Amino acid sequence: MPLDAYLVDTTLNNAAEDVLVEACMRDSGFDYRRPQVDVSMRSETKSLAGRKLFNVETAAQWGYSGAPDPNAMILQAASEESVSWSSEQDEQYWACLDEARKELPTEGMRINNTLSGFAVAPWNGAVRDPVVVAAAEKWVACMQPLGITDLPSSPHDDGGGTPTESMSASYGEIADGMANERTPEQKAEEIRLATFDAECQESSGYAQALYDAEWDRQLSVVAENEDALATLLEEKTAFEKQAQEILDGAGVG
Repeated sequence: MPLDAYLVDTTLNNAAEDVLVEACMRDSGFDYRRPQVDVSMRSETKSLAGRKLFNVETAAQWGYSGAPDPNAMILQAASEESVSWSSEQDEQYWACLDEARKELPTEGMRINNTLSGFAVAPWNGAVRDPVVVAAAEKWVACMQPLGITDLPSSPHDDGGGTPTESMSASYGEIADGMANERTPEQKAEEIRLATFDAECQESSGYAQALYDAEWDRQLSVVAENEDALATLLEEKTAFEKQAQEILDGAGVG
């Protein structure tokens, strides 16, 4: 999407912050090692804006879940380890995080939040575009053979879209989006449903219509906010330069 060009890479942001926290923790006498994430890698089905990329190819390989984050296990292990910290170490960590954010202010979050605000109207307008709504009706007809009892009016219906609660339950996903230990049959069922859905989104013209409608609206937002976005781009460039210098100094990236 046009607004993606202005987004700050949060992986870069978080990794640089962790470098500063690690140095602070060690200076404070704690044997702390930051999560050893690879800043060059992210889920191959997740955009910089955090949106899942969903089409027939990705659905056939990953289902609705998408490709895993290569750094997810590293971050999860770090989170689990922090649970066993002493109260002193926990307090020092948060103090070090505050210090890190003084050296590397949370500009990335501010910039991305601003861009999220710019993106709301284009998305809302796109899903209500007459061409998109008409394509969604064709998608509903295409999905009928699955016999889904809670099928929404579109893949991105305000009530949740797909996968629906009944679809998620059929392949073992729990409400918060995390997955239980699932059987091969359940994983296969997720892929079956997701692939059918993706094929219907494509054959109905819904996927392309939605993409085009949102793209055009984001282009309008970019044109209408040229000066503000130019300032954000300068701030993004300066922020990512500072973050990269911190990583380079620590031998990361």
